[in-house]
Amino acid sequence: MAVSVTMFAALILSVFAFGSIAETIDYQAFVHVLKHLPPAAIGWSILATMVSFAALIGRDVTAVRYVGAQLPRLAPIVAGFCGTALGNAAGFGTLTGAAVRYRIYGSVGVQSQDIARLLLFIAAGYALGLTGFGGLAALLEAKSVAHLLGWPTALLSILSGAALVCVAALVLFGLRKPIHLGGFCLPAPPKELAAIQLALSGIRLVSAAAALWVLLPGGSSNFFSFAAIFSAATALGAVSNLPGGIGVFEAVVFWAFGRAGAADQIAAALLAYRGIYYAMPLIVSAALLAVFEVRFAIGSQQSAAADERLVLAAARLAPRFIGVIAFATGIMLLVSGATPTFGHRLAILSMRLPLWVVETSHFLGSLLGIVFLFVARGLFERRDGAWWIAITIATASLCLSLTKGLAYGEAGFLAIVLTLLITTRRQFDRPASMLGQAFTLGWFATVGLIVIGATAIFLVAFRTADYTTHDLWWEFEFDAQAPRALRALLGAAVLATAIGFWQLLRPPKGLAPLPDADALGHAARIIDEQDRSQAMMAMMGDKSLLFSDSGNAFIMYGKRGRSWIALFDPVGPVEDWHELITRFVTLAASHGGRAAFYQVRPETLRHYLDAGLSVVKLGEEACVQVASFELKGRAAAHLRYALKRGERDGLTFELLAPHQMAPVVDDLADISAAWLRSRRAEEKGFSIAAFEPGYLGSQMIALVRQHEMPVAFSTIMTTQSGKEASIGLMRHTPGASPYAMEFLFTQLIDHLKRMHYQTLSLGVAPLSGVLPAPLSSRWHRLGAIIWRYGTPFYNFRGLRAFKDKFNPVWEPRYLAASGTLGPFVTLADAAGLIGLNFKRSRRYW
Repeated sequence: MAVSVTMFAALILSVFAFGSIAETIDYQAFVHVLKHLPPAAIGWSILATMVSFAALIGRDVTAVRYVGAQLPRLAPIVAGFCGTALGNAAGFGTLTGAAVRYRIYGSVGVQSQDIARLLLFIAAGYALGLTGFGGLAALLEAKSVAHLLGWPTALLSILSGAALVCVAALVLFGLRKPIHLGGFCLPAPPKELAAIQLALSGIRLVSAAAALWVLLPGGSSNFFSFAAIFSAATALGAVSNLPGGIGVFEAVVFWAFGRAGAADQIAAALLAYRGIYYAMPLIVSAALLAVFEVRFAIGSQQSAAADERLVLAAARLAPRFIGVIAFATGIMLLVSGATPTFGHRLAILSMRLPLWVVETSHFLGSLLGIVFLFVARGLFERRDGAWWIAITIATASLCLSLTKGLAYGEAGFLAIVLTLLITTRRQFDRPASMLGQAFTLGWFATVGLIVIGATAIFLVAFRTADYTTHDLWWEFEFDAQAPRALRALLGAAVLATAIGFWQLLRPPKGLAPLPDADALGHAARIIDEQDRSQAMMAMMGDKSLLFSDSGNAFIMYGKRGRSWIALFDPVGPVEDWHELITRFVTLAASHGGRAAFYQVRPETLRHYLDAGLSVVKLGEEACVQVASFELKGRAAAHLRYALKRGERDGLTFELLAPHQMAPVVDDLADISAAWLRSRRAEEKGFSIAAFEPGYLGSQMIALVRQHEMPVAFSTIMTTQSGKEASIGLMRHTPGASPYAMEFLFTQLIDHLKRMHYQTLSLGVAPLSGVLPAPLSSRWHRLGAIIWRYGTPFYNFRGLRAFKDKFNPVWEPRYLAASGTLGPFVTLADAAGLIGLNFKRSRRYW
């Protein structure tokens, strides 16, 4: 949330800053300068960009050496180049670049902890390089930079020198011992690798600064004075989290150099720099990923297995890049509609096309720009509906760009977009409607600010227009460009507003009907044909069921608010999972909801990541390895004592088959009622078993008697495979022996071992294993705090300690949910589903 607030605050400030800067820019002069930039300067800028990105790739190569990974040579090239290109263009550079690197390096076998170390090594090198480079440049040209900033020269020299000393001290003396952050260890890098990383960061920054400096008007400043300002602008842009620091970076450059005049030339240089250093690498990256997609599609068998995994992982990244390019295309079309057409091109059109074609093309082009801004979100999520819309409007926009003003550059860019979309068609494999997705408030705010920015550009371009006349809106002439642009902007604003209202008037939230007896019987047959015993939770009857098209698999789910929450992974053959997951996500989205999968296993995460869901860790599940369970040794002393103490207390154990439950069902009901009364609680639901006769009647019952009276029991969920068992309902009377449950579980494990079961699940310990790490999310940091200090509200540690007595293997369990804030909202809704009274929950949906 803090990052979002920072980003929007920076964006709003940038819009206001642009308003003051715009007063000093003459649009015609700006266009003239942009058209006549020296080819030599453009060539040098491109060369400097290539050197900068070569250094970026070198940083990844060095980081790979630091973690000691053996990778295909192509991996750091793809990760370094594409990760930086996407981070520059999409904003949140650290997060987006890290996501690309995680996907690339993870595909070739690098462990998660090593990727985290690699990312920290790169980030630290960049921070030190930026500090050192900026400090050195400011120190060398202290007088000139101080004049540009309006600071005292002595103060600037002191600050610059201090920055250099800190960087030097850290490199020379601060890299001797590993850095420990919680349970995460960052080894001290060898000094030669640290020096190389620092040098490469310096080369990257020098080259990036040179790429802009050669485009600036001569005499603006010498290179070192400019480099110091460039470093400050880059740092502030990074803090803003805006894409490439857009607006913030420009405002700093104008503030420093705009006083000397030549505002039109500075604006033209900045726009050209954005195209060369930001847009060009993004397009090249997308093209590179498209090549990987083609290579994967034709099924090349000439590469090693690691190379094939790399190609596949790179191809799967294409939708993110296409989405960013689509968003940029929308901005381009909006700005194009808000600015005048070159006069000689308009004269050519006037001789070949009727006026209504030009007017309509200009108006529709801006509307399609708004559509592109919204379609980009669907492309991020790999929706095939978004792909079809993008193909259609890109084709239409290409034609309109020619009929509205012979915009050859715009048409060329749209042709590239079309090529990329066609080449990467296979990656947009989610059969989901574009119209069914929900947009966040942040997305609408961003679109609104883009429309405001386009309006500001319009006011600059048509500064001399007479806005007081009422005929301005209704003037239709070939040379009446201001009215044409004004109508296009109004249409775009109305369309964006209409989409916003449409979101507010979305279809009804939808119902999640409870299963009937036939559906439960169908689910029971599927459950018995697979190993996951927790699937028996479906038999409680309080969760809706969604069956696959083949009828061989199903998802059990509940709905609360806008959250559609599936419990566990799909049940049934893995071959049906993709279709089921896609249908469930689409079903939730079609009703304006968010899809989530609760308590999924680590080996299945790829299914949810490929569906575009975000993942957070919920805790860890205790799985007892029944086959190797022993009561010998010091570790099992407390269990042996529980058995002996239980026998002295008169405890006996029985394991009842489902058909043997009838004689004791009333006793079980009494135990359950006494347990609930002692805790002043009601039956829970969803992921927690409830006392429901139909549910109990399908399971084994572990029963403990004390002096022949039933005092404790647990239901045991199993399937016909006889491999895995899970604890369902657990209850005991308040007056039972304090060792009753330990006695029950120890005896149960021994009985299951004799029945040749392999594992017994004791359930999840919430937040167990949710530890903070250098790159951990806010959820992990919050979860670690709750685990440490939340005992007064819930016995997190006590629950884990009890289950630890049985020497289980702890396996992580995750929540996968859609949307940036989806996991956090879903957790609250899941808690609501669990806490909902079981009897009421069966009427709730």
